[in-house]
Amino acid sequence: MGETTILDMHSTSLDKVAHRSVKDEVAERIATLIATGVLSVGDVLPSERDLAATMGVSRETVRGALLILSTKGIVSIVQGARTKVVSGDVGELGMSALSNGRVTDYSLKDVHEGRLMVEARLSELAAARIDAKALDALSDLIKMQEKATDDPVNFLIADRAFHIAIYQSCGNALLSDLATTLYSYQLDDRRRAIGKPGAIAQSIADHRLILAALMARDAKALAAAMGVHERRIYDSTCELLANPTKEANI
Repeated sequence: MGETTILDMHSTSLDKVAHRSVKDEVAERIATLIATGVLSVGDVLPSERDLAATMGVSRETVRGALLILSTKGIVSIVQGARTKVVSGDVGELGMSALSNGRVTDYSLKDVHEGRLMVEARLSELAAARIDAKALDALSDLIKMQEKATDDPVNFLIADRAFHIAIYQSCGNALLSDLATTLYSYQLDDRRRAIGKPGAIAQSIADHRLILAALMARDAKALAAAMGVHERRIYDSTCELLANPTKEANI
């Protein structure tokens, strides 16, 4: 394709699709953000520059991806203004695991326990297999998150890229895809929880510990750091669901 990306949610399956361009992949990623609730109808998207930096592609690629979504009536592009989400119906561009409802058939507790188990094994592989390029990308994503401490949408886009980059670094396509699906569960609730003052800063602190463990290639420390982070997400989501009128901790 001529361009390397940070985030490739369906790398294995996409390799089997002939003539699929990077802009098609980016369009699918943005559509998945909409399908999972990170982006909602009426939301203004980050700038082309910010999206390009987060996704590890050129601004031209982002522009082409947005045009694809615009022609499908998913986003509105107005010259001189930021692109806006105008439809939640992403059709075939949405992540298949969410489109068929399989993930949401399970309880929050089941997904939490599954994520802990999958990420524990994934940590063993990622600590041994991650390369310098991926570590640099993760460091850059944390810097992007630090610039979005007052912007939950931008933060969650960079957060998702951070987690999926780790999943992909394990070198096991099945584990990576499974972890990605589990991560995507109830992102609409996570978006609400992350708006609590200090929540983004706490997540960034967790990410720094995760990155430090990866840089040290310490599988035990990585599994522990990711476990703490996941339990924080689980607890905050439970609190949010139990007290829907109150902001939850994360």
